[in-house]
Amino acid sequence: MKNSIFRLGLSLWAVSTMLFTLACSDDDEQSYGSFAIDQTDITLESSEAATAVVKITSPSNWKAEISANWLQFATGTQTYGTPCRALALTLTATTNREEAERTATITFTDLTGASKSLALTVKQPGHEPYNYAGENASAPDGMKSNAALLMTYMNTGWNMGNTMESTGADETSWGNPRITKAMIDALKAQGFNVVRFPVRWTPRSNEDMDIDPTCLARVKEVVDYAYSQGMYVILNSHHDRFYDRVVPGTLVETKEGILGKFAHLWTQIATTFKEYDEHLLFAGTNEVIYISQGNEIWDEPTDENLYLYMNDLNQTFINAVRATGGNNAWRTLVVQPWSCSPQLALKHFVKPEDSVADRLMLEFHYYQPWSFCQQGDNDSWGGNHYYWGAPYAQLPHATNTESDMLELFGNLKHQFVDKGLPVIMGEYGAVKHRKTTGNQGMGINFTLSEESRAYYLEFVVREAKNHGFAALFWDNNCIDTTGENFGLFDRNNGMKPYSEQAVAAIQKGAETGVYPF
Repeated sequence: MKNSIFRLGLSLWAVSTMLFTLACSDDDEQSYGSFAIDQTDITLESSEAATAVVKITSPSNWKAEISANWLQFATGTQTYGTPCRALALTLTATTNREEAERTATITFTDLTGASKSLALTVKQPGHEPYNYAGENASAPDGMKSNAALLMTYMNTGWNMGNTMESTGADETSWGNPRITKAMIDALKAQGFNVVRFPVRWTPRSNEDMDIDPTCLARVKEVVDYAYSQGMYVILNSHHDRFYDRVVPGTLVETKEGILGKFAHLWTQIATTFKEYDEHLLFAGTNEVIYISQGNEIWDEPTDENLYLYMNDLNQTFINAVRATGGNNAWRTLVVQPWSCSPQLALKHFVKPEDSVADRLMLEFHYYQPWSFCQQGDNDSWGGNHYYWGAPYAQLPHATNTESDMLELFGNLKHQFVDKGLPVIMGEYGAVKHRKTTGNQGMGINFTLSEESRAYYLEFVVREAKNHGFAALFWDNNCIDTTGENFGLFDRNNGMKPYSEQAVAAIQKGAETGVYPF
């Protein structure tokens, strides 16, 4: 698009130069005709990006100005010209992501003042969102709700991180205690009604991905802690490296075997929970990336085969679960883009086929900006930001990205939510910044830092909900360490919040946000 606009700008410049030469000749200026445009109203056909053409005739130099940024000439919202006969001006409209119709006025001015200004009105219809049906009457009892309706029941979400997806013999191998019903009871008492249990299945399976029955029984026990009291549970496959850390050069030879094992994995999980009702959702993967020279690569792949592979994983997951029948034929399933990146979802995600309508959700993860959400060991060169948002933008070491978040969420809503695919923010978070020798010397105000973190959490949860996303905080129970300090509740102390301010902000964001369906 940029190249096309650039070429159009050159074309207009060339035409204007030629016409200026004619205007300066011995010809009578009146031979150009009177100051006029060929139309005064344009109505675009749809809310999608579009172009239109208006022709201007002028015996003298002229200027045109557009009243709104969503509509532009090749040169922006202003353009100038010389005497011309029916010069065609191309107007480019961006996609209208709002439901309301919008209007822009173009004012054409004769720069000599000899003629009255002319006005052209351009209208673009609003975006018509998908008409979600709340229930499917054909579904069995307990499974009536379609994905969007199910999401409206999801108020505040939380992840049991760094536990069942850990390596080693059991869920305690990364230092967290065993999950207890008391933890989930306390979570619910704090106002959370959605819990995501990440599970790494490979350490508890053989090479063919036959899951140890003891592992399945333990996962079922943990799921029941939440499911039995009416909470919503999302169960996923997390850090299973046989499929989520692929080597591109070997993918052609290995993909069939990987997908076979992946299908077998989900067949066993789905069969175990076959009769659970709609309070249980399955999420196929977590963050699928690739390996290059032994290193994990999080950058955007240039190999299209990797996106096709991600599509295959999503489709294999759906097919395997649906094939087990029972309530799984109707269960809401959660699928992912490459690396669970929202930006890559917009560019590369392809919605898989499903045997039942309106029972899919798209998942993305959100830790942006990373310089604020995480605390790296790079204070010496200013890599960390300790404050976020407009109220704190004047402070040193602050960042302000509300507009970036709203633009991204708006794009996700328009491309997916408004076209029939609900979206879930399966992970988000921001760390409680720890004091170090370096940052204390920088004069960081940690009271204000935590205050701005609360502002961030409230903002992201509210805007996620406003755009149609359920939001689940990533809690790994880490606090004041050199790692990723996403601890929200102290699992060793009755699930006491590490920061009452942060929990209150999450709840306020959920209370003030409104789902758009």
